[in-house]
Amino acid sequence: MKISCQKNQLVKIINTVQKAVSSKSIMPILECIKLDAEGNGNIIVTGNNLDLCIEYSDVCDVSEGGSIAISSRIFGEIIRKLPGSDVLIEVNESNNVTTIKCDNAEFNIQGLSSNEYPAVPQISETYRFTLSQASLKNMIRKTIFSVSQNEARKPVLTGSLFEIDTGVLSVVSTDGYRLAICKETVNSSLQNIKFVVPGMTLREVFKVLEDDDEKEVNVIVSERHAMFDFGSYKVITRLLEGEFINYKPVLTTPNSIFVIANTAELSESLERASLLINDDISAKAEKVPVRLNILTDKIEITCMTGKGQVHDEVDVSVNGEDIEIGFNHKYLLEALRACEEDEIKMELSNPRSSCFIRSASGDDSYTFMILPVRLYN
Repeated sequence: MKISCQKNQLVKIINTVQKAVSSKSIMPILECIKLDAEGNGNIIVTGNNLDLCIEYSDVCDVSEGGSIAISSRIFGEIIRKLPGSDVLIEVNESNNVTTIKCDNAEFNIQGLSSNEYPAVPQISETYRFTLSQASLKNMIRKTIFSVSQNEARKPVLTGSLFEIDTGVLSVVSTDGYRLAICKETVNSSLQNIKFVVPGMTLREVFKVLEDDDEKEVNVIVSERHAMFDFGSYKVITRLLEGEFINYKPVLTTPNSIFVIANTAELSESLERASLLINDDISAKAEKVPVRLNILTDKIEITCMTGKGQVHDEVDVSVNGEDIEIGFNHKYLLEALRACEEDEIKMELSNPRSSCFIRSASGDDSYTFMILPVRLYN
């Protein structure tokens, strides 16, 4: 194999495919990326950790076709540190030694046979839909924080449910203590479908998505895999098996207390209250709740740990009875940070039932639900 590429072109490709490379693995081949050079001038670079695969196609100057698997970390660091703009890569097929040249710099590093590299999963398409990159990025941002981190509890909850029903795409995440739902209208002619994408995949997809309504991503689904097709590169992931929770009945919970609050003011107050919790390294500190005493025109926010206590107030508009309720401060803060609007609406009924956070404008594109923490006076 012998190719010539621009340094910036290679850096962009490497930065993308490295997201699917294992940093540490008992199989050295999984710490590599694979380079395939074709005689027509195409180069395909692949990262694959068996759960997630990213394949990037681009055009460069190919003198000799061929392929090589090469350490992702070493290759990436070399390319980023090269002094010039044009990079020559040449592989000795007899021993897989890869030569990298740029201006006066030259590296010779040992590669592995590409025959050992895991194959890209084949997608037998059963379903396809398209949406803008900006929309998908927003949906992931609004739901990824609620994905469960506990694989033993219920593995399917370590991913987000993608559900299309009557032309509306819902992305749903829950860890059993909170729930995040984001909705987006898609093609109304689409048949209904549901599948669960691992949270790990969505975090990596989020990094490559752009805030551009003009750029689209095609989502292609098979029985066991899903592919996010960006054109020049594709992200392929296995799907999680198992039955996701039936979340829809939760959304119809009746509430009698409604609070309209400024998103930034409430977030900042909670951040101040959490300073004492974050500063206390004792084992019990993480379980200390923030107390919200919701009155007619304000919320009193208090917290007490072994490091001290804090009292703060936020002006709000309340429709309903007074209530005192406790929350895990991280759960409440992460939901508020996912809100983009200036004002949010909190819906509650009693200190032991869920709190719902929705748009104050009545927009139902997102809903966050958080279970309260029992308070002991």
